[in-house]
Parts: sequence; C-alpha cells; structure tokens
Amino acid sequence: MAKYYIQSGTLHLIYSTDKPPLEAAAAVLWESNKDDTLHENFYIDERGFRDYKNAEPDTIVLPTEAVIRQAKWTIS
Repeated sequence: MAKYYIQSGTLHLIYSTDKPPLEAAAAVLWESNKDDTLHENFYIDERGFRDYKNAEPDTIVLPTEAVIRQAKWTIS
C-alpha cells in the first residue's frame, strides 16, 4: 500500500491507498472544502509534500484538470 503526500495549492493530504496516483488524487479532491484553492497541477510524492518549487524528477505531476475529470467534477 502506497502512502502518498498529495498537494495542490492549499489542499494538502496524506493518503494511504492501493489506487494509482491519478485515482488517489481524485479521491483527495473530494476532501477539499470551499476555502481550498487549487493550483494548475497536483503533486504526488511518497516522501513528503511537493510543489513547483521543490518537486523532484520522480515526483508525479498531474494537471488539475485531469484530476477534476477523473473525479467526475465539472468546472464552472
């Protein structure tokens, strides 16, 4: 079971799962609230929270739009 540190903007969550990274990010999206601000990408790493400033070459970077589509949300 992987333990992912998932971050996008103000949304930071540690998520343990057998899901692949895109599905894990979509599940975490459902934990957001109206005060969270998402950035253009989700950063997923097993070693700690990452963002555009400290992402490593093996940090998984997913476009927020892809995560939103995976979660079956719509953008308004």
